[in-house]
Amino acid sequence: METTKSVTLSRPKNKLRFDWLVPVLLKPKQTLAAILEDPKPNWQTPLLAVGVFGFIELLVAGPIKKLAIQMGTNLPPGFEYYSAEQQQQFLQAQASQTSPLFLYVFSALGLVIGILITWFLLRSLLHLSLTVAGSRAKSMLSGNLAAWSFTPLVLRSVVRIIAMLATKSLVSVKGLAGLIEPSTGLGQFAYAFLAFIDIFFVWQILLLLFGSEKISNLPRIKAWGACAVAILILLILEAFPGFIGAQLSGLSFTRMFFF
Repeated sequence: METTKSVTLSRPKNKLRFDWLVPVLLKPKQTLAAILEDPKPNWQTPLLAVGVFGFIELLVAGPIKKLAIQMGTNLPPGFEYYSAEQQQQFLQAQASQTSPLFLYVFSALGLVIGILITWFLLRSLLHLSLTVAGSRAKSMLSGNLAAWSFTPLVLRSVVRIIAMLATKSLVSVKGLAGLIEPSTGLGQFAYAFLAFIDIFFVWQILLLLFGSEKISNLPRIKAWGACAVAILILLILEAFPGFIGAQLSGLSFTRMFFF
């Protein structure tokens, strides 16, 4: 029975493998083995799923965000530290973002670009890090693994959607960012860094660790160490846009990447 199940998982039925989305969360090791044994690129499916649920999240957040802007309640963390001029600039910028173009079109474009950039960076960093550690795995495997590690982010969007529908408010503080006050330069960078870290991100790390050992054929310590280096570099790269934006404008923390 176990052999038959493994064959079913790994048999290519079509280009998009939606049949792997749930198993990769419930039985990650077995499903990742089938995913990484696939001789073809299969990264499209998880990225498409993340994009679809991310877009649904945008649709739910749109009316709530518009109402919050109109009522002046959509203020960023640390708004009280802004000068009077900076507060006025922020409120004026927010008022111009209530149109459907800003709420949905630009946000959807940013979502798609962010997903692709984050996936490409993670794929490249993971492949480079494993290669330096001694792996000779193809870059395609790193791309497939990086993409399927995004699968827990679908659940993140589902949780946020449910939370917004239940509370009629936006999820303003993401990840562990609520543990600190972004009042100083170092605090702003730490805030942007911690905003990406939550239970779904930890889940993603576990998938990357399991998969990196599989594709690299390295000892576990070396494979996991190389994977950890790639993740750390990615987080630093992702935190910089928010940090630099806060330093230059003093207005808000941007999330250039989706991850």
